[in-house]
Amino acid sequence: MHPGMIIRLLRTAEDVSQTELADKLGLSRTYLSQVEKGRKQPSLQFLKDVSGALEVPLALLVSDENEAESEILEELRSLLCEVLVAKVGVTRTRTARDEEKD
Repeated sequence: MHPGMIIRLLRTAEDVSQTELADKLGLSRTYLSQVEKGRKQPSLQFLKDVSGALEVPLALLVSDENEAESEILEELRSLLCEVLVAKVGVTRTRTARDEEKD
């Protein structure tokens, strides 16, 4: 999963529009859209700025996909679950993966 896809997931989970995030970062919405679609490679500074704006660890946005993708996806899943619980009171259901961890 490229950083742009993760940015889009986090942004939409927080109910932030592309325009709102782009304005907060001082960038064009078009550039943000291209990053989210994987058409542009973001700089490390861009990723740092996004992590600050969305209040998520930079490690969620930068990783070696081969080594850390599953770990980051699990962290992202956990964060998204927390957002859902906070916003709509949805409780997380246990999955087979949760059962394996116990």
